Amino acid sequence: MIRPSLAELPPDGPALRTEEDRCFWKALVELVGRGNPNQGDLAAFAGVSQGYVSKILAGKQSPKSAVRRRFAEFFDLSYEEMIALGHKQLESQDYVPEGPLSRRYHVRESRYGGESGRQAGLGGEATALQALLRDIRTREAQQLQYTEVPLREATGSMGGGSTETGDRTLTYLSFRTEWIRSKGNPEYMTVIRAFGDSMEPTIPDGSVVLVDEGRRQFVKNKIYYLRYNGQMYIKRLVDRDGHLCVASDNDPNLLLVADADDFEIIGRCIWTAKELD
Repeated sequence: MIRPSLAELPPDGPALRTEEDRCFWKALVELVGRGNPNQGDLAAFAGVSQGYVSKILAGKQSPKSAVRRRFAEFFDLSYEEMIALGHKQLESQDYVPEGPLSRRYHVRESRYGGESGRQAGLGGEATALQALLRDIRTREAQQLQYTEVPLREATGSMGGGSTETGDRTLTYLSFRTEWIRSKGNPEYMTVIRAFGDSMEPTIPDGSVVLVDEGRRQFVKNKIYYLRYNGQMYIKRLVDRDGHLCVASDNDPNLLLVADADDFEIIGRCIWTAKELD
């Protein structure tokens, strides 16, 4: 099987536009070159044609995300591990391991009747590559302990309303992954700053508030980030005689939400240095 050079990338072209494209290509070429799997076996596993695999290895095609992840699975790697491997290889072109290597270094049999992949042992360079992947996994495991949530430019008023609705990310706040996943899907969560005193003592002026934009359904007496007649608020929503009302925690007056009002629940507020009931 003819494979691309491990020392250089092909000329720049539409197939390898981004750094992620180049990292994926580099990792795939490295893994295929080391293990020398049957291209038909690899193609069948990924659900593509053998000719398509050849074009990918030659740098003439860049597969979509789902296909890339199936290639990574073929080698028993996560896609993130594969990209990290390619990035490491690109950073150090002098490090070109030699010696046999196959899917996850021959820990399982072929699913499609190709080569079994079992070999007697690994060379020193292959062991070095394994060590590199272990280091990558260790760093990933540490990172997985925490999940970063974007702090948005947008603000929520706990008084007269805010017109700041920008979605630009100012920075990121880290939350323990186990905790934040117990509250919902972090991909739908953002953090905003809240100003005003109408929600004290529940939410003090100047607080940062974690908002789950995946929870937009009305639940009685919960606190929400919402738009009401052109203004952004952090308020409690209540039901009074079958009518939806906007309420403050330190003001008995209620704002009735009428059908003609511009009203939208952006997300439910779930934390501000403490969980919000």
